[in-house]
Amino acid sequence: MRDFKTFRLVNIIETTMIYDSLIKLSPNILPFFEKNDYRLYISLNRLEAETKFPSIYLISRDQGNLLEKILKVEIVCSAGVYFGFIKKGIFFLSLEGAEFIHNHDKIPKSKQIIVNKEGEKSILYGNNILKKMVRMMPLESKKNDFLAVFNQNNEIIAISRARIDSSSFKKMDPNNIAAFNLLDKGYYLRRKQLKK
Repeated sequence: MRDFKTFRLVNIIETTMIYDSLIKLSPNILPFFEKNDYRLYISLNRLEAETKFPSIYLISRDQGNLLEKILKVEIVCSAGVYFGFIKKGIFFLSLEGAEFIHNHDKIPKSKQIIVNKEGEKSILYGNNILKKMVRMMPLESKKNDFLAVFNQNNEIIAISRARIDSSSFKKMDPNNIAAFNLLDKGYYLRRKQLKK
């Protein structure tokens, strides 16, 4: 049986899932997408559906026009910026997606955490973010907020989830976890090593 693959624009239900997640990061993202006519596409593969989740790609209007022509004659698996994936009705932003949003100044300071050099190294090994690693914690963050993690060079190195409210941060022990590391740039290297 031939493997079923499809690469198409997201439907209304998928769009709602994606927008519900993005709005938690920043209310400025959606108007930016609409103003600049960015399109979201989903990649589905029937044989991988049980082990992998549908991937979401962000494509500009010009890329989308070209892609629509290609889709008429070719099977496409990916195009544009890998933006994230949908799992159990929830959209999870990729590091590439977070970087794209950051490069367009759409991640508010209230969703950014900056770590020191030792923290960066530890995070890239897959560890959680301890209080002693944090150089700057957002003043308005709430427990379970998604946060973009930056190194001292203003580069995104991870996506995390706040373990505590910012009001509790000062009272914490330096070795306590301030945020959970959900995905970091070191994952790609670790994944390659695990496959060997």
